[in-house]
Parts: sequence; C-alpha cells; structure tokens
Amino acid sequence: MRRFAVIGSSHLFGLIQQYVGPVDSGAYQFVWDTGTPAVAELPLGIEGWRGDFVLYNTPAGGPPPVLQGDVLFIPPQLTAILGAIPADVDVIFSLMRGQEFAISQLVDDPSHADFIDDAGGFEPGRRWMSRADAQAWAGDVAQPLLTTHLALRQQFRSARLVHLPAPPPIEDEAYIRANAEGFGPLFAQHGIKPFAMRQRFYRLMYAGLNRQLAAHGILSLPPPPGSLTPAGGLRADHARGCLHGNTFYAQGLAAQIEEVLAHVPPV
Repeated sequence: MRRFAVIGSSHLFGLIQQYVGPVDSGAYQFVWDTGTPAVAELPLGIEGWRGDFVLYNTPAGGPPPVLQGDVLFIPPQLTAILGAIPADVDVIFSLMRGQEFAISQLVDDPSHADFIDDAGGFEPGRRWMSRADAQAWAGDVAQPLLTTHLALRQQFRSARLVHLPAPPPIEDEAYIRANAEGFGPLFAQHGIKPFAMRQRFYRLMYAGLNRQLAAHGILSLPPPPGSLTPAGGLRADHARGCLHGNTFYAQGLAAQIEEVLAHVPPV
C-alpha cells in the first residue's frame, strides 16, 4: 500500500475534525504545550493508499527558513518538525503556515493602497500603487510560505509535493465580525478591509507563489470550488472562525487529495 501524508497546523483542524475526531477534545493539546507534532492515521478511505496527518504548532518550527542566493538556511526546529513525516511517503500535501495573508490583509488600514487588477477593479477612495509595488508586497508576505516549502522539498526530494493554500478571504463581513477570534479589538478600531481588496491581494499573492513553487516541482491546488461564493470568496457556511475552513471545506480538500492520488503513476 502506498502512503501519503498531510502536514499543517490550524488549517489541518477541519480534516482531523471530519475524518479522525474532535480537535477540541484535548487529545492534541500536547502539540501546543510541548511543540511535539501529533502523527496519526488520516483515514480518507482512498483505495490503495494509507494516509497520515502531521499536526504541528507553527512557532515550534522556529523562524521561517531564509533563502540567500541559492542557499536555504533551515532552522533545526523546522528540520525536526519535518522529520515527523513518515520517511517512506509517496505524496505530501502541505497546509503549512498560511496565516501570512490573513494577518497582513484582514484588518483595514487607511494607509494600505490598492492596485488595479486584470479586471480593472479598484477600491474608490484608496491611494493607488503600481502592480509592480503590489507584487513586491505580496512576494514579501508570501516569502515564509515559499521558503518553508523549499525546506520541505529539500528534505523529501523523491516525494510528490502538493501545496494546499489557505482559504480565500471570507466575503461576508457580518460573519467575520461575529467570528472575529483575536481580531475583535482591531476590527473595532480599524474595521475590516473591503472584500474586493482582500481578494485582489490573495489572488496576486498566490499567483506569484504558485509560479515559484512550480519551478521547484511543487504543485499548488486552487481552493475547493464548492466552498466558494460566485465572487470567489470563502462561503461563510464553509468557514471556521475568520481565518479557516470548517469540515465542509475539509470535505472539498479530501476530494482534491483523492483526485491527485488517482493520477499518481504506479510504481
């Protein structure tokens, strides 16, 4: 039987909740208390494949790897985290990190400029910045995602790597306010950035990141289409809190995982 693994932190909760058991049962508290990853079977029921999940606490992986020229400096903490992935896996699906977009874009800031996208969209009343400046900003936000996945590539040279991006921004602002998690005081002070601005940045950031990952043989998948609004945002009924997907979103991820595995050539 061939093997796959799914690694991530809070973006992995939906899959665990749907296919393993309650994430709030206390069974995984040690991951946050000790920094030790939890590794167990992820029973998606895909014929011919055994799945495992690796749940880790992002800060336990240390600072993001640093790319200087062609040299990647990987903190030993992250090397240890990646070492929890079963060594003989054929395919690794990564939900690692992913909070960078939300932290930089969810809370509004009047100083944040907007840019014109391919559809000509622009938020009225905002300062303008060039597409080049926007791409540079998006690249800086995505850099920890890039270098973390390069570390994963370096440690698992023969495995197929698939990046599952963080969910797109939630379109329903009322839902975000009602599920603000730790952002409530910031929303009260600054407000929520308009959906169109968040969506433009999300698409720009992941378009650039996906090209970079592809250059290193890492496939990036789009968000599950059944979890999206007509405008491409995350449906409120498929969200958990204001940053993550819930079990409905996880079912879409599982379908994507199964589709990828169905096209992995036999050994």
